[in-house]
Amino acid sequence: MARKQKMIRCSFQSLPTETICSIFKIVLESMVEDDMMANPENEQVLAGGMSFHHTMALVCRHWRNIVSSTPELWTRIACSRALPLEDQRVTFQLKKAGSYPIHLITGQDPLSSCPLLPLISPHLQRLKSFIINDSLNTLTGDAPQLDCLRLTDIRRQDYYFRWHSCFKLECPALRTLYIDKIVVCNLDHQWLRNNMRHIEVMTIYGCPNYDGYAWGSLSLTRALQAIPRQIPCLILDNLRFGPAIAETHDITIRAEKLILRTCIRDALAGFDGDFQSIVLQECDAIHELRGISLPSSNSLELDRCAAKFGIRWTPKTRPWNGDTVTITNSHSSCIKTILYLLGAPFAHRSCSLWPRVTTLKLIAKGDFVMEFPLVILKAMVSGRREIAGRENLGKDGEEMDGMRPLTVLHVHGAQSLPRKEKTWFKKQVRDFVWD
Repeated sequence: MARKQKMIRCSFQSLPTETICSIFKIVLESMVEDDMMANPENEQVLAGGMSFHHTMALVCRHWRNIVSSTPELWTRIACSRALPLEDQRVTFQLKKAGSYPIHLITGQDPLSSCPLLPLISPHLQRLKSFIINDSLNTLTGDAPQLDCLRLTDIRRQDYYFRWHSCFKLECPALRTLYIDKIVVCNLDHQWLRNNMRHIEVMTIYGCPNYDGYAWGSLSLTRALQAIPRQIPCLILDNLRFGPAIAETHDITIRAEKLILRTCIRDALAGFDGDFQSIVLQECDAIHELRGISLPSSNSLELDRCAAKFGIRWTPKTRPWNGDTVTITNSHSSCIKTILYLLGAPFAHRSCSLWPRVTTLKLIAKGDFVMEFPLVILKAMVSGRREIAGRENLGKDGEEMDGMRPLTVLHVHGAQSLPRKEKTWFKKQVRDFVWD
């Protein structure tokens, strides 16, 4: 055992310098991605934590020499005026990074009144990613390389009052934007027109004690309409709308893929648009779909979802026109609700709100254990097939205008299925996979 440990230790120590350097660069890139995905309320932790290059340099002299001689490893710069000698440290790190693009993180404290702002301004053209508090209103200039921006103002408490953001940083190459609802509702619409021409992913965070106000929802609508292109992926994270707004105002969204996290009812009820895909993530209120008319889309995905209540009455909403439903790592209550909406009988009745669905995929990833309502699934499959046969009798070769039978059923990661059941599904569904 000791000999094996010695061999492992020796082989690691003997790695070429270029290999170790490449590993460090990959780790740093991963850290930058994690910075952007972190909870906005943890920005102070990001800005005040120990730097990557400092941590690596503490391991041994060999690593310290590698870090010291590699400018790319100094490009992630976290600054906070709360730290002593912060201006000297930031200046030193900017110099060590050479001419490489930099990834800058600022803390919650406003920098507009501290000595750090003059240090940052001359390097705006090198910015590759930027986590910034919107209180940096005096930061102006061009950032032509800026690819990823997270703009928040989580300190603000006066949610009852409108204010105007003076954020003027020009970043025409921006592709990824993380922004909270307070800021996006108050951004200059001209800034959105100028800097969102190449946007690929936009995430809007919900804000406590703020989301239900009518003017906020209307301001968000106007801000989204100011974006000059269809957004490939729009993520609304825990974003709430006042019920009155959801009922009386259509929020027109131009996005190919719409992802809703946690909250769905008021958002889906108020949306209007034509999406390729709608994704519901980490929502425990899937039962609310029984009273929501889904926006137009080709597919619906449910990821880590559940339902608190079952369906007790026949929903009265307009049918959804999509053809594909995918359920991943979701509770059996979520699966049951979707099967009922697809036509499985419940309480001696049935509904068919999603008559055009022909593809259903049920997926369990990782260690997730899928509790599968097999009886309800079979009832849904046979029920749709029977109704479709009655409605489309004599329409061979014509497009079905009513209920469509399920033609694709893929189940991945579930418990093994008895041979008898597999035989039944293969007779009922043209493309059947269970593994």
